[in-house]
Amino acid sequence: MNDRVLRMVAEAEGRLHDAELIGQSLRSQSDSQSLLKVLALEVLLKALLLKATGAVQQSHKYVELWAKLPVATRSKVLEVARARYPGHADLTNVEKLLCVYEFIFTKARYGYELYEDMSLEEQAHLGEDWLARGAPTEEADLQFFPMELSALLEGLLQEVRSAA
Repeated sequence: MNDRVLRMVAEAEGRLHDAELIGQSLRSQSDSQSLLKVLALEVLLKALLLKATGAVQQSHKYVELWAKLPVATRSKVLEVARARYPGHADLTNVEKLLCVYEFIFTKARYGYELYEDMSLEEQAHLGEDWLARGAPTEEADLQFFPMELSALLEGLLQEVRSAA
């Protein structure tokens, strides 16, 4: 493995380590754990792409990065990911998940920006209306799909470590 890939993997592992520490805290006050995991996902996608193809593009377009991986590599990642939470993590549409994670990183990493075109009152009414409708998950502005994210991270990590 070349030095750049090793540095990328070490950075992703550090982010995941810190995400776990935040997740163990009863005093966490934000979505930082998920944001760190999404950041690690991006780094691992790029590291695996570099490992598999010798090149990586500087992009936050997760679906494009995924599509540039060889089919066999994607299959191996998904094989590991599907085994992580069988029956609980839905990995049938990886591209949709990657779009969600890209949105989180590019548009929602700063929560105050997500609703900047609304007043605080309008934002509160939006949340109250959503709750009154039973808080349907599919209508949430932010969805993290934590089991799917963890499963994909495990698949990416295992594949980048094993790739020759």
